[in-house]
Amino acid sequence: MLERYTERTAVWPDEIWDVPLEEIPETLEALNPIDMEPVDERDFRSLSKKELQVRISHVVSPSKIFIQWLSSESILKSLQEKMATIYKESQPQHVTWEGSMHCAVYIRDLKQWQRGQISRIVSETSAEVILYDSGAEKTVDISCLRKLEENMKIIRALAIECSLTDIRPTGGSTQWTATVCECLSYYLTGAQVKIIIQESDVACALPVKILCKDETGQLMDISEHLIKKGLAFRNRRTNTAGVACSVSKEHLKVHLEQENTRLDGCNSKTACSRNSAAPEENITVSESEQKSCKTSKSLLHSGVDEIYKSPVIPEVKHFQAVVSSIGRDGTIYIIPKSFEVELNKLMAEIQSKFQCLGLLEPYCWKKGEACVVRGSDTMWYRGKVVELGGSTLQVQYIDHGCIEQIPPCHLYPTTLYSDIPPYCIPCQLYKTVPIGNLWQQDAVDCLQELLTNEEVEIHVQELPDNPWGKLSINLYFGGMSLSSFMAYQKYCITEDCQDTPELELHERDVPVLPSYMLPQLPIPGDTFAVRVTHLVSPKEVYICLDPSKNLMQQSTTKGDASSDLESLDEALKWCNKSVETFPLLTHFQTGTPCLVEYQDGVWYRAKLLSIAEFDPVKVLVQFVDYGSFSVVPTSRLRHIPYHLLKYPVQAVRALLAGFKPALYDKNVKRIPYSPEWSVEALWAMMECVEGKQLSASILALSPEVTISLYEDDKNLVHMKLIEMGLADLDE
Repeated sequence: MLERYTERTAVWPDEIWDVPLEEIPETLEALNPIDMEPVDERDFRSLSKKELQVRISHVVSPSKIFIQWLSSESILKSLQEKMATIYKESQPQHVTWEGSMHCAVYIRDLKQWQRGQISRIVSETSAEVILYDSGAEKTVDISCLRKLEENMKIIRALAIECSLTDIRPTGGSTQWTATVCECLSYYLTGAQVKIIIQESDVACALPVKILCKDETGQLMDISEHLIKKGLAFRNRRTNTAGVACSVSKEHLKVHLEQENTRLDGCNSKTACSRNSAAPEENITVSESEQKSCKTSKSLLHSGVDEIYKSPVIPEVKHFQAVVSSIGRDGTIYIIPKSFEVELNKLMAEIQSKFQCLGLLEPYCWKKGEACVVRGSDTMWYRGKVVELGGSTLQVQYIDHGCIEQIPPCHLYPTTLYSDIPPYCIPCQLYKTVPIGNLWQQDAVDCLQELLTNEEVEIHVQELPDNPWGKLSINLYFGGMSLSSFMAYQKYCITEDCQDTPELELHERDVPVLPSYMLPQLPIPGDTFAVRVTHLVSPKEVYICLDPSKNLMQQSTTKGDASSDLESLDEALKWCNKSVETFPLLTHFQTGTPCLVEYQDGVWYRAKLLSIAEFDPVKVLVQFVDYGSFSVVPTSRLRHIPYHLLKYPVQAVRALLAGFKPALYDKNVKRIPYSPEWSVEALWAMMECVEGKQLSASILALSPEVTISLYEDDKNLVHMKLIEMGLADLDE
């Protein structure tokens, strides 16, 4: 298999040659012993306002970004090499691990030892550690911990915590959304950037600006980029309070009565219709409304079930949907794909018509009461109060299912478009019983990680007993049965006793799986550069086009989250960093796309071919970007992210024209699966093509791709086999 990028072999820009640890001066005044206290900004006062080159080692949020000085990279590499030497052959130690203890941590996905400190003990067999040379936090098995040698504690933590102090979260929240954190982590982790240290009265993290290159190669301020994308607000410090409208009880009553009247009129005209017309006037709360109407007291504490219609379930039994949320009780909230346009239209109407800063006066909320809620993205949503609390209320977004803690000032007690049913449908897995009859927190976490915002296939099994009940479904993601997957992970059992997925290749009764795209081949007769990536026999090979360049790029739609051109290599690099978050493959069907871990510890794109062994189960796979085959255990198979299917496969199967096997000789060792060819002929062909830049010309595209393969001197590759008597010309 050809060598691919891995973090272990990558050469970073401006790399400095290693300095052995033994040669680092003992009087390291600039590098204090390990100290995880907040950064003292006075240490960096002399560097303030200067552009400094650093590498981003870990990103938690815009308020918590870890950097490494480029000058410390040689020290870090020396540390890792020293630790590899010390701990490589070490065995787990009988140590009573406790919080705050320093340790050496083995990171299995990187196959690397790093310095760390225990932040908490998770269980008898696992602990949460912070890797203070990168800033990352990981939960690891106790067997991966060792006592940290004293000489490893001489050098202080090489990761410095920074913060983008010039921006703040949107929507008035103090917490950054997962979208912002994931976006920032995706673009910055591992990147070499410039920082400018800022002045700040906050001492818990180093205040900085971060400058990195955009797709055009120009430096951009990452804070300004987040503001431009609507993911952050500029952090303007002011002692004056924001302008807000003071809403009296009379305002509230008048508004509610007007809204009720307007919706009643709408109901009389468009009963039982989703696509009701938008109101003509803006929904506002102003002083002039106090004089127009009286209070409709009955509406003030109306429950959602009484005001809104129950969710509409599609008439078809099978449909595509997006999982909008996972409830704390394991309820799966879905939005059918067919409803998305209508939901987007409704949201646009709400934003344009509802104008208010929320209820600023005290109000007696009741459980189940309908409301309008302002989310952390500053948009208004239809909601209902599900739990009462002290300073906040638990509110459910009725069109999305998710529940959040919301301060009362971001709520308004009213209904909107009550003739339009909620767009999300609460669901439960059909004939699936969670362990203990309740979904445990780790199972809910798994469901959230697996499904949130993912497109899935829904098979309706049973309708709910009441209109607001849960729909019983079978759910498939990437062709995999969710019930089977959760049962395999021991989170539940299925009532039909199929508590583990069948380990066989199904040819029917399964959803249609996505597949890889095929590459566009040159026109027959044209000569093009190729490299042979795998030989099946002297006549059957796999070739890769344009091997001197990176693997083919696929452009993303303008405005997409990724926003720039991303090569397959870059996408695979990202997947290798996040591979532990992808579920193990548990549904085995011929041709299923997947990620497979190769012998070098790197994950590559592949597809399933057959079950090779049953005890233990091992599967025959083919690496689609090389053509090579391998038999692997199921532990090395993972679900492939959908965006990796957008890239065409890089290896193309081709038959070589112009020659055939020499006359059969029983005394010559033969290829077992292709006995017409001798093993000697296979080795001879391998010497002719391995690692060489060749050229090819397509003779036929069907029934199979057939090519002529040439060496650099334009001679046919197979002529050497003919000269050796290992093949004959085929006219």
